[in-house]
Amino acid sequence: MITLIRSTALAAILAAAPLTVPAHAQEAPSQDAVYDVYARFRDDPQVAVEQLENGLWRARLPLAALRPEQGAIRLDGAKASENISFAVAPQANVQSARLVMRHVSGRAQEDARPQIRVGLNGRFVAQLDGITERAAAVNEIQLDPASVMSGFNTLRIDAVQRYTYGCQDPSAAELWTDIDTSRSYVEITYARRPFAGSLADLDALVTAGVGGVENLGILMADGDMTADNLRWGTLASQAVANRLAYRLPDITRVRVSEMSDKAIGADLIAIGTPEQLAGIAPAGLADLEGEDSFLSISPSPADPSRFLIVAAGRTPAAIEGAVRALAAARFPLSDTGSVILSPAETPAGMILAKKHPLQPGTKYAFRDLGLAETSLLGQEQGEIGFNFTLPADIRFRSKSEVELSLDFAYGAGLDSNSVVNILVNGEFQRAIRLTNPDGEVMPGYQLTITPDALHPGQNHVAFDVELSTETKGECTSHNMNHLAFVMKDSSTFTLPEADTFVELPNLALLSESGFPYSGIEGTPFAIRAGDTGDETAASVWTVGARLGQIYGTVFTDTDFGFGLALPDEHTLVVGTRTALKGFLPAEVSLTGQSTALATRGSADPQVTATREYKSIDLGNNGLVVAGNSPDHAGRLVTVVTAETPGQLIASARSLVQPSHWTQLKGGAAVWRTSAATVVTQAPAVTFEIGQMRPAEMARMKSARSPLRWIITLGAVLFALAAVLALIARYMRDRMNEK
Repeated sequence: MITLIRSTALAAILAAAPLTVPAHAQEAPSQDAVYDVYARFRDDPQVAVEQLENGLWRARLPLAALRPEQGAIRLDGAKASENISFAVAPQANVQSARLVMRHVSGRAQEDARPQIRVGLNGRFVAQLDGITERAAAVNEIQLDPASVMSGFNTLRIDAVQRYTYGCQDPSAAELWTDIDTSRSYVEITYARRPFAGSLADLDALVTAGVGGVENLGILMADGDMTADNLRWGTLASQAVANRLAYRLPDITRVRVSEMSDKAIGADLIAIGTPEQLAGIAPAGLADLEGEDSFLSISPSPADPSRFLIVAAGRTPAAIEGAVRALAAARFPLSDTGSVILSPAETPAGMILAKKHPLQPGTKYAFRDLGLAETSLLGQEQGEIGFNFTLPADIRFRSKSEVELSLDFAYGAGLDSNSVVNILVNGEFQRAIRLTNPDGEVMPGYQLTITPDALHPGQNHVAFDVELSTETKGECTSHNMNHLAFVMKDSSTFTLPEADTFVELPNLALLSESGFPYSGIEGTPFAIRAGDTGDETAASVWTVGARLGQIYGTVFTDTDFGFGLALPDEHTLVVGTRTALKGFLPAEVSLTGQSTALATRGSADPQVTATREYKSIDLGNNGLVVAGNSPDHAGRLVTVVTAETPGQLIASARSLVQPSHWTQLKGGAAVWRTSAATVVTQAPAVTFEIGQMRPAEMARMKSARSPLRWIITLGAVLFALAAVLALIARYMRDRMNEK
């Protein structure tokens, strides 16, 4: 289905053909299907929040929006579980909550009465009968508001399933339950508490989840956007985004004169001088002197349930210091509503990132990778794993190896089928047989895997443990309490040495690691806005917040500005198509191909029609396109653009959603609000940056083009043979002369 949707989107965007939606018999369109042809096909429903007439708020959280995996929850086997987490902010006073779940179980269990057990935060909530009919059923479960806590809540769904065709098989294929994550959801009705807190509570107050920061207004004085304001707005947006960790609010510029209208329903960060913020200035701001920086937090005058943060100073350096203090993680702020910081007290230099990728040539203990000592007891199957990130420009050398030194132990009574399978990014690499029937402690078990299994960005290593015990006789039950496996956190993972080399453009690297705009690469980069409009500035802040969120970075060393005068740095350009005046998008086009028979009903070969898709065709689409800088070779320029200012900010907000962001790849992409509309295109021209040893470079080039390598090698050998022949002839002539 997803392939069909993307193909339809590609045809619509690249061929400009009218989109035809197939009719479905006996299916009435939903209300928003009238306006969105992709409404029926949404597989990425988002969290929706609405204000009710009685002053309360209602949040609907589809299970699909709460899980990193796509698709339905599949519970297989005699006993299977799924944990789903959702966050509730301290500002939310929960009045009621319910779980609506659409589910169905395998028909083979019809006479065995499968059950579904639901729990919340470790407490039993409800027990449901599994539905074995041909259609799914919907259950509504009321949740105790007192059991919904501030912070993360864990919803646990257990399926207990059995059937017998002679003997019970706990892993039979017929034992399954599916839960529709798109149409199952948690619904919470809540009131917003009046804001109360100090600067020391920033990390607790600036949170995601129900009742958290959903809309963020950057409040500045009236007038055109300046480079300093563009910079400070980005840093302030990152200060919020890095604390939210995995979600982004809708970011908007709010002018002081518009505060009564645009600030309602939004948390605010006000940036400027005491005079510019005089209308909302808290006590003490007017007395600010010299280069001192002022930082405060209080209830918003537009909405007492939301916060107003003021970052102010009388000079640009003082304002910069206040914004830096707000953005720096773990900066020791006072347990008061406001603080005045001297220049010596504000963070200077580059603010360190919260997270860092692993470095080549380094050994890491499992505990350093977030994997604590893990035991699997009384179960036949289990997975132990850890995640880590690699630099975007890493390239491991040929014949190098990743080394694992494992400290583990397993119990007695296992048969020879017991094994530990090692998977990297879902692909099988190695296996360890557990062969000692008396059990064994294995300190420092050495093995290696190829680094080809790893890739830049996010990686996952899993130890899939299969513990088997001998059974005799049909339907003989067996005791599994003796099954045991322990992986120690003292185990180590060692990366080999590597080169720094990358081929650009590659939007997949932008999606995975923000490269080269994440702020951890060690090389500065620039951000340019196409114009000084409010929507363009908000788009820059939105994209900047998403890039900073990847590693928890703050762009203190980034060069901000306006226009198309590109510096000798990697540059991110954001603006409308008209503001960019046909800059890079007009030169880099998407090309779509469609095939058809030459004549209807004939057997003639298919003909190919091509059409170049340039930025003039944008319509309601957003476009991101990357390529080599026209002014400075070897520098990447990435452009985010749309047709109008309103479409630009809407496209930026859609782009940074996980449903869109994770689909980026190639050299260009177009999209609309629905994730089904994302279309990517491979770059027509690429370039390379970084350093690689000559032998590795030759090996890489030969692997890319074996024929060219063979021809080159043949030419070298021919030239060498010709030179040797000339030398031999010369020596023969000399001997004849003598």
